[in-house]
Amino acid sequence: MRATDATATDAPTRRPANRRELILEAAVELFHRHGYPATSVDDIGKAVDVSGPAIYRHFSSKEDLLVEAITLAADEVHAVNRVARADTDDPRALLTGYIRAYTDVALERSALIAVWTSERRHLSRERRSPMGRRLRSWTHEWTDALQAARPELDDDDAFLLVTAAIGLITSVATGPDRRDDPHLAENIVTMALATLDAPVR
Repeated sequence: MRATDATATDAPTRRPANRRELILEAAVELFHRHGYPATSVDDIGKAVDVSGPAIYRHFSSKEDLLVEAITLAADEVHAVNRVARADTDDPRALLTGYIRAYTDVALERSALIAVWTSERRHLSRERRSPMGRRLRSWTHEWTDALQAARPELDDDDAFLLVTAAIGLITSVATGPDRRDDPHLAENIVTMALATLDAPVR
C-alpha cells in the first residue's frame, strides 16, 4: 500500500497467528506505552490472560521479547526497502519510494516502530550491536541514493539529511494520534522529501 493511496486508518488489522505472536504484540504495545524498563513480564502476561511465568514457555526472558520486536521491525523496514529498489533505478524516484514505504510502515505499525527506535537502547551491548548494524545498513541505503541524486553532498552531509528525514517520519508517525487526518501520510512524505532537498553549508 502506497502512502498516496491510503492512510493508516485504511490498513487491515493484523491478527496474531498464535500464542507466541499474541504475547509479542502485547509486549510491543506495553513497551511503547510504558517503556521497556517499566513493563514487567507479569504485565505482559496479564495483557494476554496468562500468568507471567507462562511467558517463559515462549520467550526465555523479557529481553528476548524486545529482541524479537526489534528484529521484526528491522525485517519489515528492510523488506519495504527491497520493494522500493525493485521498482526503479532512478535515485530520485528511489528516495521517494524509500520515504513512502517507511511512512506506510511507520503509520501502520507505529507501536512496533516506536519500540524499534526508542527502546533498543535497553538491550545488553552484545545484543544491541547487531541491531545497530542493521539500522546502519538501512540508513546507508538511503544515503547512497541521496548522494546519487545530489552528488555535491559529502558523506557527512548526506547522512545528516537522511537521519533528519527518517527522524521526522518516525516522530510524526509514532507521535500523537492524528490518524483521522486524511492527508497525514502525504504530508509526511512531502516534509521528508523537503528535508532531503535542504541546502547544507
